[in-house]
Amino acid sequence: MMGEAVRQGADYVVTGAGFHSNWCTQTAAAARKLGMKVVLVKSGPKDGYDPEDYDGNHLLHFLSGAEIRMVKPEEMEKTEEEAMEDLKKAGHKPCRLLATGSTPLGVVGHVQAVLELMNQIVEKGWKVNYLVHATGSGGTQAGLVIGNKAFNTGIKVIGSTTGSRTREQAEENVARIIEESLKFLKLGIQITKDDLIIYDQYAGGGYGFMNEAKAEAIKILAETEGLFLDPVYTASAMACLLDLCRKGFFRKEDGVVFDHTGGTAALFPYKDPLKAYSSRKRLPWIIPPWHPSA
Repeated sequence: MMGEAVRQGADYVVTGAGFHSNWCTQTAAAARKLGMKVVLVKSGPKDGYDPEDYDGNHLLHFLSGAEIRMVKPEEMEKTEEEAMEDLKKAGHKPCRLLATGSTPLGVVGHVQAVLELMNQIVEKGWKVNYLVHATGSGGTQAGLVIGNKAFNTGIKVIGSTTGSRTREQAEENVARIIEESLKFLKLGIQITKDDLIIYDQYAGGGYGFMNEAKAEAIKILAETEGLFLDPVYTASAMACLLDLCRKGFFRKEDGVVFDHTGGTAALFPYKDPLKAYSSRKRLPWIIPPWHPSA
């Protein structure tokens, strides 16, 4: 998607997402590397929200030199459009990146990831039956499902929601992105509802919400594998994987790949509930103070 911004000759990138968005971090970093400036429209509990402590991805957004506009969720689209108009009037050439990358062009990257995974599987002689990941805006799951179908891997993709959508809403959203992406890629493969495996009970009830299942997943992976997850995305997927193992969903001979999609910076704003869980104390909060419903 940044390639498209370069093709357009953009000198600014405008995009938006949640307060501690990984997408915003990645976009800001890529834009700055390519010599572009950034406007980030982020959702919070009130317009102009500016916490005393800068932490996690928000700190990274600030350090990247991005212009940050904090608004309520219902004002995000309007504010992004206003930012585009402001920049055009000032003589700039802004490029707006939509849907946190969950567009047909963004999906291509995840299709390519399947090809990379298959190369590793063949090289190492692995047997893989399932791929578990966190599904939010839908582009990751759409790309992984398309890639596994297109390359005939036989791998089933399991998505665990990040709390922004119910299972039904997530299925509808991913199906839409898949349909749009197949047209964009000019692929004639058949993908049905049976190819969309989505769980919505591990996110804690809302986007970025905290719960003990996520805290457990983070602690287990850190202690056993030296891998660090975040409470917004990857911990939801690992909580799902752990629960499915305990319930006997996977056979002993099944090969399961966990797709770590990044987001470690989001760990730090959750230090208080994570410390409480590790100390076997009650979590001090479930809904983050930066969440729109806080």
